[in-house]
Amino acid sequence: MMEMGYIFWIIFYAAICIAVAVTAIKLLAEKASPPLKKSPAHYVSVSTNDTIDDAFMNVYELDWKPDRELSREIPERIAKVVSSIESISPLVTDLSSKLNDPDINPKEISKLIITDQGLTSFILKRVNSPYYGLYQKVDNIFNAIVILGYNEIYRIVMEERASRIGIKPTREEWIHANLTSTIAAYLSSTARIGVPGGTMVTLGMLHDIARTIMLKSLPQPEEGFSSDPRERIRQETEYYGIDHATLGGILARQWRMPDKLSKAIAQHHWPMFWPLREVGQFSPDTMKELAILSISDIAAKNFTQELSGIYIGDDYYRFIKKAPKMDSVLMPEITRDLNRIKHLGETKSPDSHENPDEPERE
Repeated sequence: MMEMGYIFWIIFYAAICIAVAVTAIKLLAEKASPPLKKSPAHYVSVSTNDTIDDAFMNVYELDWKPDRELSREIPERIAKVVSSIESISPLVTDLSSKLNDPDINPKEISKLIITDQGLTSFILKRVNSPYYGLYQKVDNIFNAIVILGYNEIYRIVMEERASRIGIKPTREEWIHANLTSTIAAYLSSTARIGVPGGTMVTLGMLHDIARTIMLKSLPQPEEGFSSDPRERIRQETEYYGIDHATLGGILARQWRMPDKLSKAIAQHHWPMFWPLREVGQFSPDTMKELAILSISDIAAKNFTQELSGIYIGDDYYRFIKKAPKMDSVLMPEITRDLNRIKHLGETKSPDSHENPDEPERE
């Protein structure tokens, strides 16, 4: 019995000696050779304190940039147009806040919608249209929400509410708003940076609403506006005294939408003019929303071939955990929906989007 005890202790001390020797060898090896540099992470979060190399900063060396002090004043000729526009229904804001509630349920949303008979009829007509290709007819809002999801129903609601106050987009604008909101909802779920999908659907649908108003109600330059987003902002500022993003933010405030949403609409082109760290310093409360919205905006224009390339700094893509290339944004899981939106927009007449389920007239 005692011999077994001696053997145990001999083995125990031997194991300790071996462990100490291995540790000593590792320490000596680390001192003898320089530490290996870690490969940079493919996706990284960019803080407002991160340094950016000179080549990257060249993206933002521009001859002209908009004023970062958001104006609350509207030029006189535009103020007349804006004063004739009714306030958008509070239902839009109510639904947006409910969609951002983690305890959201279809019954609560359906009860809110069915208080408006016209809206209910509009939604059911759209849901049962060939656009969605459902095999079974949907006869109530609750089932429509279950089948299509909250974000899709919310997009239909916002379109109907905007149309009711006379804001009817062109074919291209309708396509762009729906593409942008679809991409934004997808990115909000994959980025996981704390931006609710309902917020991004709202911003995607409304970010260019003032552009629609300008096109319908104000004189246009003889040669039209540039297709380049940066140049268009400059042209609008010189031509009208205000750009569509700033005007959109003013409208959103007048409609008593949450301040963060109003600011995000007004600032949605900022990522084309300033890097993420600067936007984070000047507007930290909207930085996340702006990153998702600006990328969604550019991605939608890439999808319709209006633009080509990532267009804004790589830092915004890394911030939402995407590689700075369109293939990382326009993923297969959403391209089916994007193609459906594009097809509907291209096969309908420009004025048919308030009722896109109706057949096009000959």
